[in-house]
Order: sequence, then C-alpha cells, then structure tokens
Amino acid sequence: MKKLTDEEVDEIINLAYTTSANYILNYMNKKDFEDIDITINLDTSNDSFDIDIDINLDTDAPLPNNLAENAIDASIHAVDEYIEKRNSNL
Repeated sequence: MKKLTDEEVDEIINLAYTTSANYILNYMNKKDFEDIDITINLDTSNDSFDIDIDINLDTDAPLPNNLAENAIDASIHAVDEYIEKRNSNL
C-alpha cells in the first residue's frame, strides 16, 4: 500500500470520528449524554496503517446493547471502504 498523505490521514480521522458520532446519535439524543469522548489513534509508521478507536459514553440514560462497539465497527467499515476506493484509484 502506498503511504498515506497528510490529507488522507486527516480524512480518515474525520471519517472515523463522524461515523462513530453519527451512529451513536442515531440511537440516542445528544442531550442524554454528559460527555461523548471519541479518541482515534492512527499509526502510519510503516507501509500500512493501524487505527484504534476508543469511545467513552458518559450518561445515566440506558444505552442500547453494544452501542460503542457497534459505532466502532461502523467507523472501521467506513475507513475500509475509503481505503478500498483509494487503492483502486492508484
């Protein structure tokens, strides 16, 4: 895989963050949360990359089962699609 440009890194981080946030807010109202903390680490130190997404939801409201994990899965799927499209255009 060709090394990611700085612009692509920014796009991937924004895509992962937005996908996670949208997934969560599709199931819960933003005002139900004290805090939504989405942390994305993208390591591009080699020819490929590793992405780590961590979501902490601070709320007293009952959450749907596995909401954070499903949001992470949706984000990783979106990033995978981005990379597939990028690689097919190279």
